[in-house]
Amino acid sequence: MRQAWTGLGTALVTPFTTTGAVDEGAVRRLARRQIDEGVHFLVPCGTTGESPTLTREEHVRVVELVLAEARGRVPVLAGAGGYNTEEVADLARELEGLGVQGILS
Repeated sequence: MRQAWTGLGTALVTPFTTTGAVDEGAVRRLARRQIDEGVHFLVPCGTTGESPTLTREEHVRVVELVLAEARGRVPVLAGAGGYNTEEVADLARELEGLGVQGILS
């Protein structure tokens, strides 16, 4: 995985519904809007994206949604942080398997 990270990358927030679930439609719209407005790469699930409060399943799903919306038009630099090194490394491997172009950790 080798990517030149230049230009403007947007650290995306993670929108939620009123019931506390990840708002998948809003995640897609947010990613699409950033791409349409000319960002050079997207950063889902960094600390701006509420990653410390997401379950692992939610975290992976947000990245999947952003990747699906990006469709190769811009690279995705997915956040993989935390306090347990083994869990973070495992998450990073899973995100790499999804096809992200980079890991922010």
